[in-house]
Amino acid sequence: MAVALLGLFTLGTHAQQAELAADLLRGTPAQRAALQQLFRPENQEAEMGAALQAARAAGVSEQIMLEAQLLWGLKRQDTAFLQSIVPELEMQAKAYRPEDAVLLRTREEFEGWRQYVNALAALAQRDEEAFEAAIKEAFWNLPGSAPLFAQVIDALRREQRMANLKLNLNEVLTTSQGRATTLKDVLGSSKALLVDFWASWCGPCMALMPELRKKAEHLAPYGVVVAGMNTDAQNAETVAEKVRRERDFQIPWLVEPGNRPFSRMLGLTSIPAMALLDAEGRVLFFGHPEDPALWQALKKVDPSIEPPSS
Repeated sequence: MAVALLGLFTLGTHAQQAELAADLLRGTPAQRAALQQLFRPENQEAEMGAALQAARAAGVSEQIMLEAQLLWGLKRQDTAFLQSIVPELEMQAKAYRPEDAVLLRTREEFEGWRQYVNALAALAQRDEEAFEAAIKEAFWNLPGSAPLFAQVIDALRREQRMANLKLNLNEVLTTSQGRATTLKDVLGSSKALLVDFWASWCGPCMALMPELRKKAEHLAPYGVVVAGMNTDAQNAETVAEKVRRERDFQIPWLVEPGNRPFSRMLGLTSIPAMALLDAEGRVLFFGHPEDPALWQALKKVDPSIEPPSS
């Protein structure tokens, strides 16, 4: 679900980027410095807190600070944080001032993203009725963001489908070297198994191979096994072994059987994709490898797991 949020406020045109840059250079020197810090995409929690303090001391408007917090929370997919600013968003929606806008240029934009946050909060609370009402309001105010809202709705339905889904860990498959094995064998005594579905013809899959290695190295100390699962239709073992040798992968390198038992159970329709399974085969996550929701799901395995530093 979160993957759709990453580009939420990406300003695509040079004109938009220039407009934002100009906004961040307005006001007094102290305000300009505060604005630059507030809208730094790499801000961590402590940095964001310090930036808000500096902005408030410099006299930056509450609306601008709230925009910065909204953007920050959405990019981090931090539902708890977003829920915490809902009362402020509701108050500011009534007192919206176009002259204080940085990213949300109209009252409709502000209201649309406020309702979107309400939808995310309802989703976190499993309140489908409230989610439906809020997402409809978000669409009404932001019809141009319909593709984003559609992805969130699709993610909800996928999550509902996955809620009670378990994969058969005893299903026999092979390694790239032709040895018979099972996911249970691969999992061993570990806490969880993260399976990367890929194919040699899939450019994005191949481009993410370095990230796959990084995930494997990063998650091993937490008891999470990372494995590759090739889905090539022809000569899969040969193809998978060639890639393993070329990339010098030492992680489990698997080949899905021709009848695609795991792909069918998961409803796999596109790759790259990853599935996080617990020791019983329950699906904790299924989606794109770059979806930040993966790291939220990994916290169910070990609350101390954090993404690797870039």
